[in-house]
Amino acid sequence: MVALKSFLIFLSVFSFFKVQAEELKTAPLSQLKSYLTYTKTHDPIRLKFTRFPLASSYASTWGAPVLPKTFLIKIPSGGVYSQNGHVIVAKKYLIKELLWSRPSFIRQRQSLNIQTLPEVKRLKGRVVVLAQEGHNNYHYWITKILPKLALLKSIQYDWLYLPRLTHPFQRETLDLMGIDPAKIIEADRDTYIEADMLIAPSFGSKSVYTPRWAIEYLQKTLMVPAATGPGFSKKVFVSRQKAAYRRVLNEDDVFALFQPLGFKRYNLEDLKFVEQVRLFQNAEVVVSFNSAGLTNLIFSKPGTHVIEIFQEHEENYFCYLSQTLHLKYDCLKTTPFKKDSGYTNTTVPLELIKNLIKRKLRS
Repeated sequence: MVALKSFLIFLSVFSFFKVQAEELKTAPLSQLKSYLTYTKTHDPIRLKFTRFPLASSYASTWGAPVLPKTFLIKIPSGGVYSQNGHVIVAKKYLIKELLWSRPSFIRQRQSLNIQTLPEVKRLKGRVVVLAQEGHNNYHYWITKILPKLALLKSIQYDWLYLPRLTHPFQRETLDLMGIDPAKIIEADRDTYIEADMLIAPSFGSKSVYTPRWAIEYLQKTLMVPAATGPGFSKKVFVSRQKAAYRRVLNEDDVFALFQPLGFKRYNLEDLKFVEQVRLFQNAEVVVSFNSAGLTNLIFSKPGTHVIEIFQEHEENYFCYLSQTLHLKYDCLKTTPFKKDSGYTNTTVPLELIKNLIKRKLRS
């Protein structure tokens, strides 16, 4: 009801006019200086990692990557379009540095009909753009969208431009951060607004790397008091029974090998966000198939033992996140990796699991 009222207020401050059909061009910030104000928020950060143990020949970002500097830009009469938060300058430019370079998102942008924009709605006040591509993914929401709030520091705003909030974790995290729901604009595919002042934080992370400042911000704003008394097990087995894809067809048999060691199985889909935080806060050992749910390692104690079990999808993010968090990380490949795959249900060879348990949990 609050969201509905805020949206009606939002509409009441609009004036409507039609933008001439014109193809949007992509330009770097260096060519758009006359249209905006630029403020650097973090210097480039050089990281150093031990290589992902299962790195294949076709996909492995590792070593000593450099995270680019972060920044905040203010655009008088700036525009923003769609649930993906495409920032528009001077009614004709997309900012290159605010477009995600992931191939799948590039293809999505190419499929958009941007030559004729929908009717633009003019909005009074200061609008902060948090929406970006990948917003429906739990991992992207936590590690890429929410940390943008840290870049605002003491900047005041009237509205937060976000995608349509379709997942409980989105509202739960915003509530924990104290975001006023009356200030939220929930954008759809064809939402297009122009604000008195548009404020756009840059990406806070690069590829599979999340900087320490972003992790500390998430811990500060999303951590809840640790659970006391009877509750979550210290030995956590994360299930994929309710996953939309990449399920383990013999998961019951796999879990049966961990259960005698004191592990308890959890479907994260059944837990509220604060319960997931507490689960990982309390854990001493986490066993999980590769899953966005491992993003919750951000809330784990240093020294927590993480065992990640892979099927045919290669993903090195949680190896590097574990190193940043000072966790003990082990992993197991159960099927050959396939390029551009990761959606197939598989059967995990139990002998591999038995050997893993013998080497990593009973030594």
